[in-house]
Amino acid sequence: MKRFLRENWLVFLVGGGMIGGYLFLRTPGDAMASTEEFDALVTNGTPTVLEFYSNT
Repeated sequence: MKRFLRENWLVFLVGGGMIGGYLFLRTPGDAMASTEEFDALVTNGTPTVLEFYSNT
């Protein structure tokens, strides 16, 4: 087992970096339950940032 880890440490490091990067950089979902709540948030007079994403 020790030899296997010694020979493949770079693979594990790159894989762990990719998983860590995904978890750190991903965009979390919204916390709004309905479109009415979204409309109230957008029209309340404070600046709001919207992010649109399309997977197509």
